Amino acid sequence: MINNFMKKISEKAYLRDLDRIDLSESDSSIKEVKDISYIKDDSIEHKLDIYYKSNNELKPIMIDIHGGGFISGYKEMDSLFANYLAQRGFVVFTLNYRLAYPTITVFDQIEDVSDAVKWIISNAEKYEGNINEMYIAGHSAGGVLAIAESLLCNDKKMRDDFNIDERNYEYNGIILDCGVMYLYMKNIAYWGMRNMIFPKGYKKMDKYQYLIFEKNYILSTLPKTVLLTNKNDNLRKMTYHFKKVLEDNNVDHRLFDFGTDGHIGIIFKPYTDENLKVIDNIQEYFELEKK
Repeated sequence: MINNFMKKISEKAYLRDLDRIDLSESDSSIKEVKDISYIKDDSIEHKLDIYYKSNNELKPIMIDIHGGGFISGYKEMDSLFANYLAQRGFVVFTLNYRLAYPTITVFDQIEDVSDAVKWIISNAEKYEGNINEMYIAGHSAGGVLAIAESLLCNDKKMRDDFNIDERNYEYNGIILDCGVMYLYMKNIAYWGMRNMIFPKGYKKMDKYQYLIFEKNYILSTLPKTVLLTNKNDNLRKMTYHFKKVLEDNNVDHRLFDFGTDGHIGIIFKPYTDENLKVIDNIQEYFELEKK
């Protein structure tokens, strides 16, 4: 009963968040292609949107994974953020994935993201995307999915455990915005969340072990990683915890901790001076030309 209540609360929060997005701040010159199915089942949870500024030149790809505690949210929540990244010269793909509870788990979501990227690899050039220059961003719970997607590029056993095909691509960088990067912490609230988003007996499953990042030796294979937080982010301590994990695994990373917009504030207000500066810093760290 509590789990059903939490699911409904999360869905209502998502609708409130949509009302917070001021689409008048978007650039109308950015091309938007909406609701493309990346799996042939026509489910809204298997669709993606594309944002890009067409100039007949291949551009770096940014794959964007929305947050929502694994149980709520849709790609539309990231639409303004995607528009701003497209203004900066990215071809941005925002993804839906099946939402957890009562039947779907995080393991299913990881497979959905992998299927979406497979579609992107096959179709990116139609939208001026360069598959040899790919980045991935995850917001809140999406950060866990972004890390898992990157790790799948580098470990055959992980691919076998998730029943995912061999890959011929990798990422140039990752952005983790206010990520849920310590979801295995010993806390009653996170215990409850885990029981909603993982199957029974998950603690003994190999798939789950990959998500205990501080014990995952392949974490050292991550590309350049950006961590975003601010003083009003309620998951700020998680970001600092994960920073230590990256340091222990010798992962090249940068932490940008400034601003006041709170949890995933850059998603709702990418146009503020402080968030534009964050995007500048990300591009500089990734050694990408500023548009």
